[in-house]
Formats: sequence, C-alpha cells, structure tokens
Amino acid sequence: MSQAITISEGETIWRGAVMNGRVVVALIFREAALRFGAGPIAYFWTMVEPTLMVGLILVMRIYVKNVSAAFGESSTLFLLTGLIAFRITRNTINKAGKAIQNNQSLFGFGAVKPPDVVIARTVVEFTIWMIVLTIFFVGCGRLLQITMITKFQDFILALATMFYFCLAMSLFNATFGALIPIWRTIWKIATLPLLFASGVLYVPSSMPPEIQAIIWWNPFLHCIEALRSSSYLDYISLYSPYYLLSFTTAVMILSLAVERLFRKEIIRSRGDDDDDEDLL
Repeated sequence: MSQAITISEGETIWRGAVMNGRVVVALIFREAALRFGAGPIAYFWTMVEPTLMVGLILVMRIYVKNVSAAFGESSTLFLLTGLIAFRITRNTINKAGKAIQNNQSLFGFGAVKPPDVVIARTVVEFTIWMIVLTIFFVGCGRLLQITMITKFQDFILALATMFYFCLAMSLFNATFGALIPIWRTIWKIATLPLLFASGVLYVPSSMPPEIQAIIWWNPFLHCIEALRSSSYLDYISLYSPYYLLSFTTAVMILSLAVERLFRKEIIRSRGDDDDDEDLL
C-alpha cells in the first residue's frame, strides 16, 4: 500500500526560496564573468577604470582648482567621501537598471525572473565599487596619515543602506524602463543636477533653510551624508535613516508589485541600444 507524501506549505516556500537563491547566485557568477571578461587584463581594467576616473576628478577638484576643505582639515577626505558615495549609488543604479533589457534571452528559462537579473547585476556592480572604495580609503589614509573611518559601525550601516537603496532604485528603473521606454530618457534628464543637489561639493547643513528644505528630499543626499558622517566625529549631517529607509522600502514594494503584475509585458519588452556612460 503506497503512502501519500504530503509537503507542507512552509516546506514548499522554503524549497522555492532555496531554488531562487541558487538561480541568483548562478546569475551573479554569470554577470561577473561578463563584466570582467575572460582574461586578467579585463579583470584589472574593470577595477582600474573607475579608480582612475574618481582619482582624476579628485585631483582636478583639489589641485587644479585649489579647493579648500568645505569641512575639516582635509579637502581630499571631504571630496572623496562625497564623490565615492555619489558614484557608488548613481553608477550602480544606472548599470543595474539596464539588467532586464540586457538579459531578455534568459527569461526563456522558467526559473529566471526579471528581479533575479537585477539583483545579480546590483551585487556585482556594488562589489566593484566596494573594492574601489577600499583602494581609496586605504591609500588616502596611508598617504595623508588621516583616519578615514571614525565610526566603523555607522560606516557598515551606511554601506548596507546604500546597497538597499541601489537595489530598490535599480529594480524600479529596470521595471519601468521595460514598460515605459521613455522613462530611461526622463531618468537621465532628472539626474543631471544630482552632483550639485546631493551635497558632494559642499556641506548641506550650511545651506540656507530654504535650500535645505528642498534638497532634504533627495535620497542621494542621504546616502552621501550617511557615508560622510562615518568619517567625521563632529560632522553636522542632514542624514535621516528613517526617511531613506522609508523611501527605499516604498520604491521596492512598488517595483515588485508592478513587476509581478506586468511580468509578461516586461519579459516581452525590447530594450534599446542606449548604453551611454556618465562621466562625472
């Protein structure tokens, strides 16, 4: 007499989660292989290119224009924390926001869903920028003999929050970009003033109250302020973790809901060949 094997709902969910986790891990390795290329030179250049870009901008800002420190004694530390945080968030979002349109062929496999490719690319791009951040923080700390991180716990929390923000915004851009192609153009135009509206080159809390009331709503500013606050003991910050987490969670829920409702349309969407890279 055969005995029926029953699987509880909880076990079914667990098995589905494990399977989905394996898919995401496989996609991360695939994305890393495509991003880094096949040879050691490709690996080297993937790390050197953003490092050179940030270093060039940093040198031009400090030495060519002879910039004085907006806060503290080191203009290098102030600009570096702002510039690194800005490029981590914006560049990760811009790259991962194209994950769906760049991986349309994978959706023929039933196990791969649009959020999976976005998660994989976000992890890879964010990891690259973590390596770049480490290079600059260790290098500048040794050369300038200054403490780059004064609040290590806040530093880790800032990076975790930034990753969550990048993931939510990447999923939002990838989802809405697939459904509404013109959104990609709108996003580019809307993010043009971010370098100046996010407090990269100045102390946001030193701005007039009327300006603060406007720029405070910019989530990129809170990402920069979160990282910068971990490098100074007496930095007066506009950073609000409650606002940034609330904003990010709302974007994440909206993106997941829209993706689930319009998954078929998203999978059938056709991406464009727009692969422009921002320089700043």
